Amino acid sequence: MKNMDNILNQALTPENEPDYWLIQNILSQAKEATPMKKTTPKKYVTAILSCMLAVVITSISVYAAWTYLKPDQVVRDWGESELADAFSGEDALYINETQSYGGYNVTLLGFTSGKNLTEYQYSSYENNISPSGTNDSQTESTGDFVPLTDRSYAFFAIEGERLEPWLDFTIFPVVMGYDYETYRSMFEHASGSHQEMKGDTLYFMFECNNLELFADHEIYLCVSDDLPVLSEYSYVYDNDAGILERNEQYDGLNALFSLPLDATKADPKAVAEKVAAFEQQQRDILENNITSDTSEMSNQTDEAFAFVEQITPDNIDKYATPLTEEGSVMTFVPDSQGRIDVRYGDGNRSKPAVKKLFPDGKTGYVSCTGISGENPDSLLIEYYTLNEDGSVTLQLYKPNLPE
Repeated sequence: MKNMDNILNQALTPENEPDYWLIQNILSQAKEATPMKKTTPKKYVTAILSCMLAVVITSISVYAAWTYLKPDQVVRDWGESELADAFSGEDALYINETQSYGGYNVTLLGFTSGKNLTEYQYSSYENNISPSGTNDSQTESTGDFVPLTDRSYAFFAIEGERLEPWLDFTIFPVVMGYDYETYRSMFEHASGSHQEMKGDTLYFMFECNNLELFADHEIYLCVSDDLPVLSEYSYVYDNDAGILERNEQYDGLNALFSLPLDATKADPKAVAEKVAAFEQQQRDILENNITSDTSEMSNQTDEAFAFVEQITPDNIDKYATPLTEEGSVMTFVPDSQGRIDVRYGDGNRSKPAVKKLFPDGKTGYVSCTGISGENPDSLLIEYYTLNEDGSVTLQLYKPNLPE
């Protein structure tokens, strides 16, 4: 019996102190456990042995359940020690929730927020929403170009057959109570990412403006392969009714994670200032109060857009010339949602719905794409044709711009 005691003692004594993430994993499983029923004296000895064996088995299952690297491990490998400490600190959120849709297994491992947690900082003009990344190898920002230092970081582990050669989905936050179409750039402002493949797993860190300021609202992270985000296909969204749900009929990736933030961390005063500044910025843009020098090139660009606006399916051969290079003609078969997945050039992608391209029985649709670097010569015309078998053909044209 003494030998058995020694064996049990060794088996139940951990060699190393369990870290934060393991403890959180155990607590998470414990919350889901069924409450123990009362035990009669006759069953007491049996219950003790059963509990001992259960502890051994549970310990093994807890270690086995953690199949991914921890956020702080990966982030520390990236040379971000302060951010790694934040991911392993007491204020970090342990989530470890997996959702599987569209051929992907997406696991939200953890979430943290804070100021100046990373050496790599996204920056933005104070009166514009255009972001730029900066680090030690780049010159410091000057003028109105300021670094964004108060950020939130969500860490994912992603598995799937289509992870390479590119990550073909987007991650974006939705704060309920703020209409997404109106306020999305306030939350996603200069959102960025850092990723690394390790084996068959992609470790992906999403970064955006600090969401903890809005912790007294429901906050979600959407992970989707849909374009544009929050269309009627992938999510059901109604801000007035306070509804954001997955569209169960969508056959792609549309994971929806709820962030269990601590409401006491909300900062209503900072939020009020942020919302007021954002709304004023939008008014300035609409009223054209933000001005810039008008160059000869921008005048040419305006004239080019004015020219292509007159192009229709009926007169396209008069005002544009079809391209003949490889890839200038493509045919697409609509998916189960009635959409075509258009890709060409350097990652140019759209996912239009056939019913929106060809309403009221029309069989042709013209769209303009460009411009690159204020260069009118980079303008392209997309001419879509609806075929009798339901497929859609895209022919690229070059507009015959006047000299």
